[in-house]
Amino acid sequence: MVAVGLVILSHLFDWPHGGFIGVDVFFVISGFLITGSLLHILEKTGRISFMDFYRKRIRRIVPAAVLVLVVTSVLSVFIFTSRRAESTLVDAVWALLFTANWRFASQETDYFAASGPVSPLQHYWSLSVEEQFYLFWPLLIMFIGILAVRRSWSSSRRSSVAVGALGTVVLASFIYSILETSSSPGWAYFSTLSRVWELGIGGLLAVLVPYCERIPESARPFIAWTGLVAIGGSAFLISEESGFPGPWAAVPVLGAALVIGAGVSGGHRTLVFLTNRVSTYLGDISYSLYLWHWPVIILLGAVMDVGPHYYLSAILLIFGFSIAAYHFFEDPIRKSSWLLPSRSGSRKALVTQRFFGVANLKMSAGQQSAGIGALALVTAGLAAFTLVPPSASAGSSEGYVPVFDAAEATGEAQVETLTSALTALSDEVSSAARAADWPELVPTMDDAIGAAQAPSEIARCGGFNDVPRSECTWGSSSAEHTMVLLGDSIAMTYAQALKNFVESSEGRWRLLVESRFGCRFADVDSGKLDPKIAEACPDHRRAVVESINSMKPDAVLIANNYTSESATEWTNALDSLVGQFSSNVGQVVLLAAPPSDVNIADCYTRSSKPRDCISKITDRWRERAVAEQRYSERMGGAFVDTNRWFCTAEGLCPSFVGSTPVKSDNVHMTIEYGSKISQVMAEQMSVVLDPGGE
Repeated sequence: MVAVGLVILSHLFDWPHGGFIGVDVFFVISGFLITGSLLHILEKTGRISFMDFYRKRIRRIVPAAVLVLVVTSVLSVFIFTSRRAESTLVDAVWALLFTANWRFASQETDYFAASGPVSPLQHYWSLSVEEQFYLFWPLLIMFIGILAVRRSWSSSRRSSVAVGALGTVVLASFIYSILETSSSPGWAYFSTLSRVWELGIGGLLAVLVPYCERIPESARPFIAWTGLVAIGGSAFLISEESGFPGPWAAVPVLGAALVIGAGVSGGHRTLVFLTNRVSTYLGDISYSLYLWHWPVIILLGAVMDVGPHYYLSAILLIFGFSIAAYHFFEDPIRKSSWLLPSRSGSRKALVTQRFFGVANLKMSAGQQSAGIGALALVTAGLAAFTLVPPSASAGSSEGYVPVFDAAEATGEAQVETLTSALTALSDEVSSAARAADWPELVPTMDDAIGAAQAPSEIARCGGFNDVPRSECTWGSSSAEHTMVLLGDSIAMTYAQALKNFVESSEGRWRLLVESRFGCRFADVDSGKLDPKIAEACPDHRRAVVESINSMKPDAVLIANNYTSESATEWTNALDSLVGQFSSNVGQVVLLAAPPSDVNIADCYTRSSKPRDCISKITDRWRERAVAEQRYSERMGGAFVDTNRWFCTAEGLCPSFVGSTPVKSDNVHMTIEYGSKISQVMAEQMSVVLDPGGE
């Protein structure tokens, strides 16, 4: 109950933010129960039947998991775009094979991938970890049991050897988890090897049950509540960015171990929170709750705006589906004879066997109550979905605040001139913002979502491989003026338009791309990135500064993603690098990032309308843009406010302009839109740079 409650609260409400540690609590519980079962069988029979063990695991885990996989996959075909539906089907196959954790681990560390939508089956990674763990754990216990029998070890000797062997595995995995978290947090989060120790702690606890039973009655409530406080505190204090799972997962893991260890002798009168009928019922259906909660959250979020109706509908549907699945599918199969060895080989026994071994389809009084309750919850959830008030008109500009206050802008450093190309583009943007239906798009929105952020010839310059500088330079080799492009993936999306500009400059300009995916050009921490990028970024920045001071280009253009730093932190971080070469550069130009709000991958579905995917200029974008504009004024550079390339004068940003999708996610331009704004970029660069006064 505690584990699944934390997970649902965190995933649905993002409160407590660290509620994902409920999965770690699950791991401890699972390790304890399964290891205890294996030890009981070994003690009773002197052997472990792996066939029986895996049959029971399949009966317990697979049917309910497959049901959710099938339902989610079918619904994704009707809700998602074809590409996202195909991706969900692929996820389902990996989940069915209990290898989903490796699929999501590989996606987590692919820094070239655009920030795409979350899979509705991503939560299956934890099931994959558990089942992979149980491929080798019974072998280890069986090996210890064989040694104990052959050498006639006493009970205490068996326990000591078991604790030593299992403890060694736990310690090795914990050390690996810490090392892997520090070097590759994405892999560490999903890796079985970095999670073995969590299940192993539960296994150790099962071995130590005889010692836990000796805990004084007076101490048990204190120990249990200490464990609960550790779990609860972890949910509020731990984040995925702060050394997780190694070492901080140890806090909720040990907390769970304390609660279990204190309770092996029976219930507590002081723990009514855990032992009341509501809590134990939620614990009974926790597996179904875990399986259903994430698909409901993701699928419902694809067709509803987040708000009170969404939260109400999600809660009702999660519990409605879970209760129905538990009482009419999961529990009957678990109690059935499916996969169990038949005591009678007669043909009659085989003929009378029902699907999954469920012998009687007649509902008991309890099932009738559960069915009525589940139906009521699902009906209420669907009602909450259908009764959502109509959304405001997409053309409304209510609450919009212009990006720059006219009294503060000098008009010198800020470049917002409505050139002829920008005027034409603005008309198209305004028309798209009013569109009621999707036009024929080229490429289709389905193809645009998650597509590459730059053409291949440019993208190869954005990695940290040794690509010759000549292959990342465009324009005439004899051009009298040179510009250098710096920044992260945002700069890489602007590179195509700048390349078109220099190639049409009649030999006046050449462009050198020194941008790197994931590596912002500012003296700041690289954030939650692939460790290889985080390690390479500082050296790249130093090398670029040295190169610019040596090259003395006519212009340096800088474009970065607008992230969470404060305006002061950001401009200080920017100045820390720009100040090292500004005296050797003719002009430093800051290009604003595209306004970032709605992720097209989340809002675009088979039933969505253009108004569902309209973004607005956020406060964070506005604050960062103002900070960069003021910084440009102070250093005598220029700032290009790009919001009119993407948004109307009222601050509404459509997901397509003309017949071209604008973005592939929430912030990155599509390659095609980068080409579409080339003329606007050319005219704006002519205004900003104009080195010859022509």
